[in-house]
Amino acid sequence: MIIGGIEVLDLTQPVGLVLMNVLGHVGDLEEARSIVRRLLAALAPGSHLAIADGTNVVKGKEFEEAIVIWNEAGSVAYTLRSPEQISSLFDGLELVEPGVVSCPRWRPVFPEHQAREVDEFCGVGRKP
Repeated sequence: MIIGGIEVLDLTQPVGLVLMNVLGHVGDLEEARSIVRRLLAALAPGSHLAIADGTNVVKGKEFEEAIVIWNEAGSVAYTLRSPEQISSLFDGLELVEPGVVSCPRWRPVFPEHQAREVDEFCGVGRKP
């Protein structure tokens, strides 16, 4: 679609929405869910949503301390979420395999080499 001489996305067709390390800057989980729902409402069926955000399930206290330093530095505050909380952002979507996992484990290029987990979990969901 072209508007004012500029080619733009045609939201009547499936598109991909990518929210990588964005929703952690929304402190309230319900508000983050609301943002995702509003964005998805504008997308056609068959569209995909990709999300990645920080957790504290791999390095635990060590990563939590790093986030405290980040937040105290005057940066836009970041909230760590559990993998279950990140999964809840995909409510109403068809979660693509392997689901919400540590990023290096989401369809690794070399599956025979077990990638180490990191405190960033991701997933992809498809709008029915």
